[in-house]
Order: sequence, then C-alpha cells, then structure tokens
Amino acid sequence: MLLIFDLDDTLLHTHRVFVELTEAFLARMAELGFDDDNVYYTLDSFDCEIIEDADAYVSWAFPKAMRKTYEFYCDKFFEPVDEAEAEALEQLGFGFRYAEYELIPHAKQVLDELAEDGHRLVLLTQGGYEEQKFKVEQHLLNEFFDEIVVVDKKTPAVYANVMERHGFAAKDTVVIGNSPKSEVLPALAVGARPILVRVTDSWNFEEVTLPENVPVVNNLSAILELLR
Repeated sequence: MLLIFDLDDTLLHTHRVFVELTEAFLARMAELGFDDDNVYYTLDSFDCEIIEDADAYVSWAFPKAMRKTYEFYCDKFFEPVDEAEAEALEQLGFGFRYAEYELIPHAKQVLDELAEDGHRLVLLTQGGYEEQKFKVEQHLLNEFFDEIVVVDKKTPAVYANVMERHGFAAKDTVVIGNSPKSEVLPALAVGARPILVRVTDSWNFEEVTLPENVPVVNNLSAILELLR
C-alpha cells in the first residue's frame, strides 16, 4: 500500500513549539503594558486571516501576526509603534524555524515496521521548504521515505498527484495525519483511506466536522494494528 504521512504533530511535536513562542510573545506584550485578556485571540485571529488571504500555509504568517498584534495594541492604546520592538517581535515569531522538535513516541519504530511490511512511504508536509527540511533532517526521518513532498497547501489534487506518481490507486492508499482539514478531507475527496492521528494537541484552525467512521488512533503503534 501507499502510505502518505503528515509530519507536524503526526511524527513530530510541532504545536508545543508554537505554544512556547506564543507564551513568550504574551509575556513581552505584558511587559509593554499590553496585558489585555484578548491578546492571544487577537494574535490567533491575525494568524488565521493571513493564511486565509494567502490561501496557503506561508511561513511568515505567524511572525507577521505577532507584528500586527503589537501594532494593533499600540493603536488601541494610542501608543507610538516602536519599529525596533515590532521587528523583534516578528523575529520571535520566526523562532519555529530552528527549534528543537521532539519525535512523537514510537515514530521511527512504526515507520521502520511499515517499510519492512512492504508499504511504500511518502512524507507530505505543508509549510516553508527550508523549515520542513530542517525538521526532517533533525531526526533523520528522510531515510524512511521514498519521497518527501513540501507544499504550501494540501489539496485533493496534491494527493492525487502523489498517488499517480507512485502508481497506486486510491483504494490502495492511506493518508495518515493529525489534521481533519488538511489530511482527512482531501483523502476522502480522492477516495483514499484516512487515519486521524490524535497524539498531541493541534491548531483549532485545522478542525472540521468529519464522518463518524474515520478511524482515530491515540498512539502511532495503533496504525500497525489498523493496517495489518
């Protein structure tokens, strides 16, 4: 079978890195006197807005949202924008580029066993190429996959192209990831079988209503049982 794996919060803990950066941003905003309870929601709103406007997971969305949130609160409280501060906050947002990402428990073991079982493994991840490449190489995950694909947005067409390139029909393809929006729905759209991974927290922006029959696993080892 062709197994198309997601990377972020499926094989690597990614959400927690953004949580840590968000906490650092909120702490700095509080130091600047902007400790409104809605700062977090303002940041999240700008982040979602930028991604929706770009119609892609652009790597500069999160950093830009930090700058826009700071500028929003300066305007709200009639404070002048300190350009050096705005730049520092934007650079803080880029901290995800070279952070330490932890592997999800049993990730390598599961990938190794699936490869030994004769499955073809493809890694399909969305985001900036350099950032995603760094994550993959940090834990030498590239050695498990026949192909690694980085896109700015996962669509049914993207999945269809991967299947065609590797010569697998939809009925022989399984899409494995933590996102209902970016993994499960496109998989269903092309007739592939999705497996929803719930091993860590993820961004609410990726949540959508799914059919009840979509299999859900709470640890990666459970994937082995489903596929066997």
